[in-house]
Amino acid sequence: MNKKIVVVGIFAASIALGIFGYIYLPEMVTVQVDLSGNPSNTYPKILAIASQTILSFAGAVGYYFSKEREKKWLVLALVGLIVSVITLVYNI
Repeated sequence: MNKKIVVVGIFAASIALGIFGYIYLPEMVTVQVDLSGNPSNTYPKILAIASQTILSFAGAVGYYFSKEREKKWLVLALVGLIVSVITLVYNI
């Protein structure tokens, strides 16, 4: 698969999730839940969105420039996207 297509797809998905999150998430976002299902840690909305986006971007850039261990970078980028989706689902 062409690396450029994968990287552009990850960037587009990450930006789309970030914009959607900025519009619909509350000002304080729950990022951790304890075993009983209660929120145990919250972050400001902008910090939660930025950390997930940076995680995806770093994984995508690492995947693009890596000659070895490409899958590790790709997994990092996908983890950033999955965390974004889980955050949106839990907080909306």
